[in-house]
Amino acid sequence: MNVLVVDDDRDIRDIVAMVLSAEGYQVQTAIDGVAALELLRAGARPSLILLDMMMPRLDGEAFLKAMRSDPNTAGIPVVILTGHPAARVKAAELGAAGYLVKPVELIDLVRTIRQAGHERGCSPAPP
Repeated sequence: MNVLVVDDDRDIRDIVAMVLSAEGYQVQTAIDGVAALELLRAGARPSLILLDMMMPRLDGEAFLKAMRSDPNTAGIPVVILTGHPAARVKAAELGAAGYLVKPVELIDLVRTIRQAGHERGCSPAPP
């Protein structure tokens, strides 16, 4: 399972990528929605996207709108990552596969990614 981590905070991107890689996932990262769209338009097809909502240049909601307007990427499930306390409501409004509230417990991160991937029929590569 290939996960695209989109977050403007370098520390969060690095830690999430390290944890998911250790769990057997292939991980790509993007610094914001613009960079993530560029990856998708260049042909990247992640199994799942972990998406920060508050980013410069192109925030999570605008990224989702652009991603879903393209039939090649519209079906990729997205897990929202946010510091906003109403994350559950926002995730439901946006049709997200799941959500995580910052600061994220690493066990919750892995469980949420695993669950969202399982629902899509994906699983990490064996270690």
